[in-house]
Amino acid sequence: MSVHFTKHSFYRYAKCPSWIAHDARHGHPEDALRIRLQEDGLLPEVERSLLQKRGTVVAEVTVDDLDEGMKQTLAYMHEGVQTIYRPVLMLDASVARPDFLERVQGASNFGDYYYVACDIKRSRAVKPEYKLQGCFYADVLEMIQKTKPVQGYVMNSKGEIQSYILADAEVEYRLSKDAILRILDGEEEPHFLTSDCKQSPWFSACKADTVSCDDISRVNRIWRSEVDALCDAGFVTLTAFAQTHPDLIFGKVPGITRERITFLHMQARSLFTGQVTVVRSPLFPPSQQCIVIDVESDPLRDADYLFGVLIVEGDKAEYKEFLAKDPKDERKAWEEFVAFIRSYVGYPLYHYGWSEQDIFRRLGEKYGTDKEVLSMLEDQGVDLLVRLRDSVIFPLSFYSLKDIAQYLGFSWRRDDASGLNSVLWYERWLTQNDESALKDVVMYNEDDVRATLHVLRWAEKQRV
Repeated sequence: MSVHFTKHSFYRYAKCPSWIAHDARHGHPEDALRIRLQEDGLLPEVERSLLQKRGTVVAEVTVDDLDEGMKQTLAYMHEGVQTIYRPVLMLDASVARPDFLERVQGASNFGDYYYVACDIKRSRAVKPEYKLQGCFYADVLEMIQKTKPVQGYVMNSKGEIQSYILADAEVEYRLSKDAILRILDGEEEPHFLTSDCKQSPWFSACKADTVSCDDISRVNRIWRSEVDALCDAGFVTLTAFAQTHPDLIFGKVPGITRERITFLHMQARSLFTGQVTVVRSPLFPPSQQCIVIDVESDPLRDADYLFGVLIVEGDKAEYKEFLAKDPKDERKAWEEFVAFIRSYVGYPLYHYGWSEQDIFRRLGEKYGTDKEVLSMLEDQGVDLLVRLRDSVIFPLSFYSLKDIAQYLGFSWRRDDASGLNSVLWYERWLTQNDESALKDVVMYNEDDVRATLHVLRWAEKQRV
C-alpha cells in the first residue's frame, strides 16, 4: 500500500467511499483546519485547556516528523507518563494519531500499566465513525504494548469522557477496513449519494458519477436498505423506478410500506421529470410581519458567535446582526439577541433546519436565560425545512437551504459561500485580524436569512 492508513480513512469511508478512491488516485492537499472541522475536532489550544482542567500530568509530542514523533511517544510510554497529547503510533503503513493516550492499570510490555486512546470531539454523542477510529487505535496499540484496550473513549467539548465497548464495533470496523484496503488496491465501490458526500473535496465528481450511472441513491433521503430492496426487485436505476407505477412496485419489494414506496416514487418522478410537485398547500403562520433567524457557529471553539436576523415588515426586510468578534463575547451577543427577540412577541420566528432551536436550548441552559424567552423562541419558531418537506417535492437530491434557494433563483454574493468557509473566514479574522474576512462572514449570514425569506415567499405562492 503506497499511502498511510489513518483514522481519517475510516471517517472518509463512512462518509463517502469514493472519497478514498479519489484521494488514492489523484491525491489532495491536506488542510488540517478543514479536517478538524469535518471530523468534529477542536483547536489544539482548546484541547490543551480541556486536558489541563483534568489535573493530570500531560506530556505533548511536539515534533511534526512522524518517525521522530513515534520515538517521542514511545519514550513517554516507557516513562509511564499519565497523559500523552498528540501521540504518534505507527505500525507498517498504519499511522494512528488519537488526540491523547491515557495510562491505566493493567499489564503490558511497559510494566503494570497500559495505554488507552481518546479523541476530543465537539459532539455530545459518540458517533459510529468515532468507534471505528477507536478500534483502529486499539489494533495498533495492541501491537505496540502487547495489550489490547477493551474500551474506547471520547471527550466532548465540556471535558466529559464517554466510553464505549470496542467489541461492539469490531465487526463493522473489520468490514470497513477490508473495504478501504480493496479501494486502495483499485477496486470500485458502488455509488451511493448522501449528504455526507458533500464533505468530500471530490463531491462534484462523486455526484456526476452517480448521475451518469442513473443511480437510484439520487432520491432524496432514501435508505441503503431501501435501495438494496429495490435493486433486488429489479429497479436498479432511477429511471426504471420512476417510470413504473408504485402499485406495480409495492408487491415486489418486501419490507417497505406502500406509503413509503409512494413517497420515494414521487421523489424519483420529480428528479426524472425535473418538475416540482406540490403535494399539499404549504401552511405557514402569517409572515407579513416576521423575523428570519440564522446562527453562525465556530465548532473549532464550540462557540456560537453570530445571531443574524431579518426583520420583515410587509415588503421591507431589514438585516441586523448580533456579533461576538471574540468567542469570549458569546454571552454578550446571545443576551443582546434575546433582548431583541423580547420586542417581537407574536412574530413568527422563521429558520431553516433544526440547528437554531438546538442552539437556543443549549445557550439558554448555559447562560440561565429566562424560561419565558426560551418558550417564546420555541413556540414562535417555525422550521421552514420541515414545512417544505411535508408539502413540496423538489427535483433535487438534497434539500439544504443552498440547494433549494439556488434552484428557486437566489444567489449568494460569494461563489464560495458555505458554512465551512464561514468558519474559516472567522478563523482568519481571529488569527490574522482580517476585517474583510469578518465582513464576508456577516455577508454570508445576511444572504442566508434573505435566502430563507426567498424560499418562504415562493412557498407561500404554491397552492394545490
